[in-house]
Amino acid sequence: MKFKEIGWNGYLIKVPEEMHLTRQGGNANKGTFFIESEDSLIEFSWNPLPKESKSLLSIVEQITDRIKKDAGKKKINFSIEEKKDAIVNNHDAIYLRLKYGIEERYYVWKCQESNRLIAIRFVFKEYDEKSRKIVKQLISTIKCHTEEKNIWSLMKLHFEAPKTFLLNEARIEIGKSHIELIENEFSAFEERKRTIYVDYFPMANLRFKDTYEDPEKWFEKNYLKDFKKIMKKRKIDFKTVGKKELGGHEIIIKQAEMMSGLSTRSTDLCSAALWYCPEMNRMYFIAFNSKVTRLFFLKRKLNKKEHNELFNEILESFQCH
Repeated sequence: MKFKEIGWNGYLIKVPEEMHLTRQGGNANKGTFFIESEDSLIEFSWNPLPKESKSLLSIVEQITDRIKKDAGKKKINFSIEEKKDAIVNNHDAIYLRLKYGIEERYYVWKCQESNRLIAIRFVFKEYDEKSRKIVKQLISTIKCHTEEKNIWSLMKLHFEAPKTFLLNEARIEIGKSHIELIENEFSAFEERKRTIYVDYFPMANLRFKDTYEDPEKWFEKNYLKDFKKIMKKRKIDFKTVGKKELGGHEIIIKQAEMMSGLSTRSTDLCSAALWYCPEMNRMYFIAFNSKVTRLFFLKRKLNKKEHNELFNEILESFQCH
């Protein structure tokens, strides 16, 4: 059985190649995501650690009481078949095997480093040797916190971003996938916002027959209009500022500066990279936007050097196939 890496919202896990991320919601602080195949389901869910000190056992008892109550409303027999201590990513955890209509396995633990209470739920059509290997591989290799940057890895793409960037939007669709990470900083007279946009478009040679081999033409014809809507800008005057090599591909680098607003005014600096990946037959568009907003009579200044350095770091971490 071959395994692949999935990185999402501060987690890094290994699952069988036939399993895919199908649903997700929330961000690094509170959320959920599901990984599924025809005969298996794995659900990750997490919440901020309670402000009041509670033992892990008492938290688990609250979870099982809630499940038991829900099962009672549905007139389903509920039983705790097994409960024992475990270790997950060097954290003390509790393992549960519950039965209420179907058999489910849970691992629950506190991650102080990410300030999260984490639960993983496993459901299998049949709990056989393959299922045991899936659970063992995931639990023995999972990373629920990182020292510096979060790894985002799915559908054969991989990149890294600072942990301060939280998931704002994600759409994993047949015709287009879009991931948007945001970092916000507020002060009395100023708002600073930085956003990472990652988009890819599959089946490029069929969908964009006339432009897929010319990324600049593809961008102008097929995606610039949509990106302006995402940015909420009527005009973005991108200039080509260079080319780079990434994963054996030549990528186009563009940049644009924008100003807007009346009583409060904003200055944006947006850098973008676009290219065609023949190995995956995808068009890729990666953008990084820095924005500062202040009252009209106050000066606005963006650190271009810092902006360009972070954009290059994100780009250099990117794997597109």
